[in-house]
Order: sequence, then C-alpha cells, then structure tokens
Amino acid sequence: MQLEGTHMSGRYDKAELLTALWRLSTDDERLPTSHGILDRALNECLDALPNPLKEGLSFGVTGVGLRCFELPDILLAAQEAMLTSEPNPTYLSSIVTLDEGRARQIAIANGLTSAQARDIGSRLLEKVHQVKERLSDQLSERSVA
Repeated sequence: MQLEGTHMSGRYDKAELLTALWRLSTDDERLPTSHGILDRALNECLDALPNPLKEGLSFGVTGVGLRCFELPDILLAAQEAMLTSEPNPTYLSSIVTLDEGRARQIAIANGLTSAQARDIGSRLLEKVHQVKERLSDQLSERSVA
C-alpha cells in the first residue's frame, strides 16, 4: 500500500510543478490537454525539466501518436487539486488557476529559482507552440491532399 501512496503524492507533486512552470511562463495561456500536444512538448524538452517532474515519466507511440502515459493522471490531479479548471470534453485545454505567488513557492520548494522555473516553463511553452504549428501544418496538408 505504501507504493500506491507514493504514486498518489507523486502525481500531485508533478501536477503542482507542471502548473507552476506554466503559470510562471505564460500570461493566462491555457494548458493544452488534447491531441498529444503537451505529451510531445514534455518529451521534446525532457532534458530541461526538473527531476521531480520528469522522474517516472514514460512515453510511447500509440495509435494516436506519441503519448506520455502518466500525463492523464497528472492532469486529473491538477484538476482535483484545483490548480486547473475542470476540463470539459469539448475543451482542448484547461485554465491554470494557480496564482503566481503560489507558483513561485512550488518552484522554490522543488529547488528552483523563479527565474529557472520561468525559463523551463518558457521552453515548454515554446515546444507547445511548435507542436501546435506542426499539427496545424499536417492538418492543412491533409485537407489539400
């Protein structure tokens, strides 16, 4: 049973850190929760992520592309802890409700300075934008074909 408890706190810790990084690097941009966007962005900047977030993350190619197998649990934990808005099935993203002060505290508790957390979050945000751009290019290529 101890292992399950560790897993539970792990997903909440990861949810806190992920939403803190996001909050510190964006001006109210929504966190993507669909189409594997965040999965791919996390994978592409894995080496930049702090250990408490990247430890235990696993990725694999599924029928719908690259997925981070732990991400659904992390996003659910973020919602349960009220760090994000409740995703509606028609929404493709969530609002990060965590405030900047709390985000800074979470970053510091994870051994990061605010500047480091902002930098890591910015890299993740940049990857999210790149993934979205690639997806939109693929979609427009398909509609032309």
